[in-house]
Amino acid sequence: MNTVGIDLGYGETKIVGLKNKREKFSSRWAQQDPRNWGLGGNIPVLTVNDGETFTYGENAIGSNVREPLGDNRLSDPDSLPLLGAALWLSDDSNDVKAEVKNIILGSGIQLGSYEIESKKARENLEGNDIIVKDLTGKTKKFHISKLVMRPQGVAAALYLLNQGTLKQQYGYGVIVDIGSRTTEVVTLNLKNMEPIVPMSFSIELGVGDVVSELGKVISKETGFIIPPDVAMDALSQPVFYKQREVGGPEVSQPILDSLTSRILDKLRDNLREELDRVSALIPVGGGAALMGKNLEVLAPSTLISLKPQEAQFANALGYKLAAGTEE
Repeated sequence: MNTVGIDLGYGETKIVGLKNKREKFSSRWAQQDPRNWGLGGNIPVLTVNDGETFTYGENAIGSNVREPLGDNRLSDPDSLPLLGAALWLSDDSNDVKAEVKNIILGSGIQLGSYEIESKKARENLEGNDIIVKDLTGKTKKFHISKLVMRPQGVAAALYLLNQGTLKQQYGYGVIVDIGSRTTEVVTLNLKNMEPIVPMSFSIELGVGDVVSELGKVISKETGFIIPPDVAMDALSQPVFYKQREVGGPEVSQPILDSLTSRILDKLRDNLREELDRVSALIPVGGGAALMGKNLEVLAPSTLISLKPQEAQFANALGYKLAAGTEE
């Protein structure tokens, strides 16, 4: 049986594929005219179950761009293009017969809505076929024999435990998963590696708040509403928009610092006197590279920094690992 881990996030979709191949793309898609004008390079244009043609990720631009809006991303039919694109990228084979691949899909949702949404996701996906085609007629067929769900953050913890990044010792291990819309916190008792439920929680803050605030600053400067994808690019470097250079670290860093302070306040409020027992603090997720090191003030000398790709893919790797236990 094949296993695939997909982290279908608000900001980015991360995939750990059939041969542990890692891929990611921005979580957006748009209907795409399939005609070839013979100009420029080729962009991936797909259909899922013979539906409308679409492109995804950075190629999805314009007024008809769609993005995940709610917690029910895995149970909402409107998210099927993202899931189809993720499965397409999970399999780099070139089978002529396009035989159906039976897969156990590992995925998840944030802690706050896990119980309800995981049930809906299973009802929507388990036992179903997803057939993805490109414009050349190349076809990949997937049968989701089982959907294995884990809460965000919990999946990252599972991966970190498996890798030995979290070691058995006195105290608590706190995984801070900084996503686009939420920050998921999972606390483990490192003596027995069991999660401490009252100390595991969701914070309704994420990198998307920085992107939104940066967009407002740039819009005020230019007099025009800036698209979210342009604001996202402007986080790390200046971009050219409306005939001027805008954004970049000088503009975005104060906004990032403000968000980090707000997340730290929420962490202190929830962990309180238990902070003295934290032995390992591990930022993961897309926001780890942007603000992870600044969280060390929460529990000095306990920060464990992961390589950027490991931090970004921690949940997807955990989802695939969880799927593997169900084979």
